Amino acid sequence: MYNLLRFIQKHHFVILFLVLEVLCVVMLTMTQSYHRQKRINTTNDIVGRIYQTGTRVGDYFRLGKINSELAEENAMLRRQLAVVTDTTQGYQQVVNADTIYNFIPARVVNSTVNRPNNYIMIDKGREDGIEKDMGVISPEGIVGIVTDVSSHYASVMSLLHSYSITSVRLKNNDDQLVTLRWENTNYRYGTVDGIPTHLRPQKGDTVVTSSYSFIFPENLMAGTIEELIPSPSGTLNTAKIRYATDFASLKTVYVIQHTNKAELDSLYQHQQHQ
Repeated sequence: MYNLLRFIQKHHFVILFLVLEVLCVVMLTMTQSYHRQKRINTTNDIVGRIYQTGTRVGDYFRLGKINSELAEENAMLRRQLAVVTDTTQGYQQVVNADTIYNFIPARVVNSTVNRPNNYIMIDKGREDGIEKDMGVISPEGIVGIVTDVSSHYASVMSLLHSYSITSVRLKNNDDQLVTLRWENTNYRYGTVDGIPTHLRPQKGDTVVTSSYSFIFPENLMAGTIEELIPSPSGTLNTAKIRYATDFASLKTVYVIQHTNKAELDSLYQHQQHQ
């Protein structure tokens, strides 16, 4: 202890300088948007590589199950759509002439389900064609939206987030448009708002994405109705929905690349300024 005190006394100017230097760097990255974004990107890369290493070790012991799931998924997709897998580019492209979507496969390297605002980290980034505001889906259903991107990794705001609001529709009830959100409770269930009182969705009814979105194609699975909750005021009802995606066991996702998104965004911005 005496030697430690002697060391601090002898080098206190150097120690003070280092402490102030660290504080200056922290304050700079917290207040300046450019530096903050650089810090986020750098942190994403470092943390992403750490999580990826741990995930690869676990994946080694799950290869049989993973390969089986991928084989089943590919078989299902080939039955539903005419698709071709471009192995040189690393993404699936639908060959139908009218398609405007590509699907970039990615692996989940880290995720949370028990926080008020949950995120997922994937092992694809800017160099793989990932951009902010792209939609993300799993083999079972929708997952979330890309929020931050670094060179090789990306963060996804999952449906299990207080800010997540998705336009969906009740497929078995005149395609009624409703909104999907999460109430920060159980990761398996969400809430559907805006159900007219004359509609009576039943348990097991399908909820899918609507066409009013630049992020998700329509008719993607969101979940199934678990329970109808009548409004106390007699206006619009709500319903409990069981998510199609099991976020606790999520391993493989697809990032949706909307090939006409830039054009649609430009038209939308022009419309807003009129």
